Amino acid sequence: MKKRPNILLIMTDEQRFDAVGYRNPEVHTPNLDRLAQESVRFTNAYATNPSCIPARAAIFTGRYPSQCGAPTYMTPLPKNEVTFMSLLRAGGYHTAVVGKQHFWRYEGDKGYDWADIIDEHFPPEVISKELDESEFGLPQNLTVSDRVSSYVEFLADSGFTRGDQLYRRLSDKGIYEFFADERYYVDGYVGDRGLQWLRQDCPKNTPWFLTLSFPGPHMPFDGIGLPDAAQYRGEELALPDSSAADLLGKPPHYLDILKKFGQVKLGDPRRPGGLTPQEIRSMKLAYYADITLIDRKIGAVLELLKEKGLYDDTLILFTSDHGDFMGDFGVATKAQYLAEALVRIPFLLKPPVAGYPGRTEASFVSSVEIAATCLTAAGLAVPANMQQRSLTDFYTHPRPERWSEVYFEARDLRGLRGERYKLVYYAGRQYGEFYDLQADPGERYNLWEAPQVQAEKRRLLDRLLDRMISLEEYVQTEWHPTAPPI
Repeated sequence: MKKRPNILLIMTDEQRFDAVGYRNPEVHTPNLDRLAQESVRFTNAYATNPSCIPARAAIFTGRYPSQCGAPTYMTPLPKNEVTFMSLLRAGGYHTAVVGKQHFWRYEGDKGYDWADIIDEHFPPEVISKELDESEFGLPQNLTVSDRVSSYVEFLADSGFTRGDQLYRRLSDKGIYEFFADERYYVDGYVGDRGLQWLRQDCPKNTPWFLTLSFPGPHMPFDGIGLPDAAQYRGEELALPDSSAADLLGKPPHYLDILKKFGQVKLGDPRRPGGLTPQEIRSMKLAYYADITLIDRKIGAVLELLKEKGLYDDTLILFTSDHGDFMGDFGVATKAQYLAEALVRIPFLLKPPVAGYPGRTEASFVSSVEIAATCLTAAGLAVPANMQQRSLTDFYTHPRPERWSEVYFEARDLRGLRGERYKLVYYAGRQYGEFYDLQADPGERYNLWEAPQVQAEKRRLLDRLLDRMISLEEYVQTEWHPTAPPI
């Protein structure tokens, strides 16, 4: 039997598709850049949803959020949903996780033999090994566990009692300075714990699967103060072409996020508020500095794999759960919008092949395909209710199945992007979004009502309806043995 590869899934949280050095020279990620040279570099990779819990639920189950019962930030996976990690474990893999998962209240089997789940994005306001009642409840609270994470325990054991002993707020727009040693920074800690697992807990005679999931660069944007921040000059960071005024041509709920970052002057719609150029550059500096720290930790992990003689035999995936506006349209973070800045993600696939010559791949891919990819690489069957295409085909087959469009969703919004046009359908509303991404890659001009694109809009609406029907659970069920084909 052919030796089965080890599988390393490296994830970040809220990292835009263009926040990597191999796509954007403004960002310093030398280790990911080197990995990219030995990987299939997917340039059109998309998340299923622009929010953590549904996007990650889709990754874990290989099923879109609307299929797996976790379509929103307030809907944890139902107990009966099966994770691909549990199938790997049942198939003979030792499975482990270090870092963020965001299962929230999921009561089923996560599928790990070994787990150090750390969902915090920053040190808590009060650092204690004792859980406070406020820790339970909404997903933004820290846990539904019966204990604090190992990260909080580490901070407490190191003598910290309050978060403000490690960081301070610089702006009411979510920009912070982290002034303590980087080993106390959550992404530094997660990277170090990943290294520790590889040194001490990684099995020698059993194929393994490890998720190394960094909580950053998710808000708060607290990379200022890290040693990596010295690689950036804020005044030199590029500003987006878009502005807050561009949001006025979009559906009305876009004003909700604009209100978080400036005064919306509804009486004078030509002058909506938003982040200032200085705020955008400060935010980018903090965001990029965190990404560069994460890149250093990833580099250390890759070097350790090489030292242990495991690198060539390990399938490595790198991606993020979703993106961030990061100054586009004068706003930041994310919410239930199917904007390119939020649903387009970085995605690398390094085959378990020595000396693989990396290449760029333009086919559309989705993070929902991670499950089938890992199961196929492990030589295991992909359940019929999961998305079936495996991205391993892009390094094993001369003619892999290439998609010319990709689907995504957010609550009752459904979206489809083709090679040129993109459509977002708003259920029950008369408005929507339609963009010509060839002419307008930044989605500044909503063409939903434009007469010249109505034929293309109808074509994408038809394709979207086809896609949604194909995702229904029992759509291929036989009507009757004697029924003629439709």
